[in-house]
This record gives sequence, C-alpha cells and structure tokens, in this order.
Amino acid sequence: MGRPKRRRLGQNFLVDETIAEKIAAVLAAEPPRVVEIGPGHGALTMPLLDRFERVLALELDDELVSPLVQRFGGRGLEVRQADALSEDLDPLLAADSPWQVASNLPYSVGTAILRRLLRRNDLFTRMVVMLQREVAHRVVAEPGGKGHGLLALERAAWADARLLFDVGPRAFRPRPKVVSSVVVLDLKPCDHDPEILDQALKLASQALTLPRKMLRNALPSEIENSMVEAAGLEPTQRPGTVPLDGWIRLAERS
Repeated sequence: MGRPKRRRLGQNFLVDETIAEKIAAVLAAEPPRVVEIGPGHGALTMPLLDRFERVLALELDDELVSPLVQRFGGRGLEVRQADALSEDLDPLLAADSPWQVASNLPYSVGTAILRRLLRRNDLFTRMVVMLQREVAHRVVAEPGGKGHGLLALERAAWADARLLFDVGPRAFRPRPKVVSSVVVLDLKPCDHDPEILDQALKLASQALTLPRKMLRNALPSEIENSMVEAAGLEPTQRPGTVPLDGWIRLAERS
C-alpha cells in the first residue's frame, strides 16, 4: 500500500493555536481579505476568520474540504479544492483584489508556491507564510550572507521580507523532523524592465550553480571581464555576493 494521502501531499498539519494566532496577527488590517493555502484541519483558519470578514481557502486534499465547510460554514469562509501551483488565480481573486496570504506551506512545494505568488503584487499585498527554516533563511538572505542565491534575488525583485520566528516540530501533526520559520513578505512593483530582469536572473542562476567560483569563471564565456567591471562588479567576486542590482547592470551589458 502507498503512503497515507496527507504524507503524499507533504502535509504536516499545524495544531498549535498560539502559533496560528501569532501568524494571523501579523497580517495587516487592510485589505480585509485573505487567501489561505493548505488550511488542513483549520488551525490557522479559525484566527483568520476572527480577524477578517472573508477568507478563501485553497485545499488540494479533497477529503479535507467538506470538514472545513462544516466546521466554519457561515463565517465568511469559502473553500476551494485547488492546487495553488496550477490554479488560475485571476478568476478567483482579480475582481476583489488585493488580498493577503497566510499559509503553512507544504515543505515539498513551498518554494515553488512562493515563487509563483511573489510576482503577483497585482493580487497580493502581504504574505505571511511558514516554510522549512533553511528555506526561510534563503528567502531573506542578503548578498554575501549564508544562503544568498536565486530565491533571495527573486524575493528582492518583488518583495521586502523579514524573518519573524521559528516553530518547532511539536506544533504539527505529524511532527516533522525539521524546524519551520515564519516569514512576512510585503509585495511591491518591480522597478526593472521584465526582459532585463529575466536575463539578470538567468545569468545569476547559471553562476550560482558554481558558488565557490569567481565571477570570471562562473559566468558564460561570452561575458568578458570588461563587461563585469563595466557593471560595477569585480571579476574575482563570488556569485553569492552580487546583489540584484549588480545582476541587472550585468544583464544590461550582455
């Protein structure tokens, strides 16, 4: 027999009410609409409904949808059986945007969901999400710091972020073998030309696969040292020390 469905979906349900209340409290007063991704059994849903007049819950596990509706029916909750990685968000959210996001993101797809939502400042203002601690630290990492890579560069393009607090395994059922962290992200319009930004992130992605190399050895061969220097960078820099603006300047010259 296969693993239980919740394990296949990567779900570790939040059960600590205090943690759930702390997450809900970090959301702004406005807008009064929240998208909750992966509500599970509703530990976070309850304090969200206590604060906000409307909560839209996206739950992938169809076996959890009816219990949520039965438990919170009539309290401003709408539950959709949907995959946050593939669901078309515009028909659901655009007419009433902006929204906020609150979620205990599944470890297996948390990074992918976060990357998808980051670019949607047209739909979302603030996101308060729980991630595996190592991933959370990569989200907020600064140039030259531990874990500074492509995820931190993507975050810098579309959001300001800060780490809030850690959450131990006892707060979940089943208990994970890792520590989680809560991050708040305030989305913002991107200041850069989309094509240049995509090129900058592509260059960064290539170079960051060789984090111990110097830029002159980590970048594609067509990127000459003179181009690196013209971008205000040093050919001897390590890729993880370059901020987003540095990659943007390099993309403009490549």
